[in-house]
Amino acid sequence: MAGEIKKYVRYYLQKRSKWAGDMDMPRPIVLAFNYDGKRLCTLVGFKVAEKDWDANKQRVKLNVKRGNQLNRILERLEDKVNDIYFNARSEGKRVDNEYILQGLREETNKVTRPLFFEEWRKYLDIQKHKLKKGTLRGKWASYNKFFRFRKGKRIEFEDITPELLSKYADYLLEIGNVNNTIHSSIKKLRTFMSYAKKIKLHNSDGYLQFNLPEKVGRIKFLDWAEMKLLLDYKPVSQFEQKVLDNFLFSCFTGMRHSDYQNLKIADIKQHHFDGDDAIYVAANVRQVKTDNITVIPLLPMAVDILNRYKDSPLDFALPRLSNTVINRTIKLIGEKAGLHNKVAVDVFRGAKRETKYYQQWELLTTHYGRRSFVSLAASRGIPMHIIASITGQNVKTTLKHYSGVIDRDRFTKLIGGMKF
Repeated sequence: MAGEIKKYVRYYLQKRSKWAGDMDMPRPIVLAFNYDGKRLCTLVGFKVAEKDWDANKQRVKLNVKRGNQLNRILERLEDKVNDIYFNARSEGKRVDNEYILQGLREETNKVTRPLFFEEWRKYLDIQKHKLKKGTLRGKWASYNKFFRFRKGKRIEFEDITPELLSKYADYLLEIGNVNNTIHSSIKKLRTFMSYAKKIKLHNSDGYLQFNLPEKVGRIKFLDWAEMKLLLDYKPVSQFEQKVLDNFLFSCFTGMRHSDYQNLKIADIKQHHFDGDDAIYVAANVRQVKTDNITVIPLLPMAVDILNRYKDSPLDFALPRLSNTVINRTIKLIGEKAGLHNKVAVDVFRGAKRETKYYQQWELLTTHYGRRSFVSLAASRGIPMHIIASITGQNVKTTLKHYSGVIDRDRFTKLIGGMKF
């Protein structure tokens, strides 16, 4: 009897003339049910590439990732259709397509899970063992934004098209995100899509066709005169001194907060070079963010800061202070030190640019010190590849972000070479 019932349901892949010959294009699976001289055709909610479909068995090939899971779902749907039909017949009920579909929707909702979001969550769960907490929080924020954009609706990997991503970008603009935040969110989504393709969850490339370009705004940093204001400032407490020393150490080394806060006294080494009588001091650092090892030459001002804490009972080279504490306090110090220059901050929303002006002290953060080091070094003519090697940045990234920094060579070479 079971074999007789099975013949009522057939599965096949939806056909479209534009898909002809494309074996890699994921196609919707169609459930067809013939009964009482009638025919029901409905999509089951899953897509499979033709190369991964066994037309004779009407099932996904077993070597396909999650093939067994999909085949079990098809079995359940097939059994459900048969149950709906034969139970209705035994009860003398009138059977039509709408009656079968109504019963089938309940089962479809049970077995067709939101695979896209489920797999994205799995991906993020894997990443928690590889990424720092702050980086992982950013990835989860991107997930949550897209989930809210879809309002929890079911979505397939193949639905991530340029058109959908364009609508997503519009949505992010509407809720107040600026272009660079949108760029970052879409970049994280694309990274997940690339991972999913690599492990064969989909075979789509449409998501690569859309990207909102990152807008490089004006780099905000302290110039030497402004650093001097902080150097000359007299802290009113030991706490202020510790905050100021942390910040200025970043200005003179280009180190991230996570790196100089983990810097140990034992990481400070002296270096000698053949043919050179000078003694150089450097910080030997394994960067927290990248896990790369780098040697950072220390300027005399940086060494002076470290010497203040060389007799500390702790192993750390600098006082340990959180990012939040430094960011809050360095603003107050900057205001008292006289950092009142107006600074323009550009914000891009879609095709519009908004420019707001702040006093320099209002913008100070731990990352400000890192940018100030790069800008100061570039303005003194230090080659970008050397700056990048010290800060651990990619040379192209450094050039892109700091190409607008004023440096002496621009003036001496242009004016010196253009005399009339």
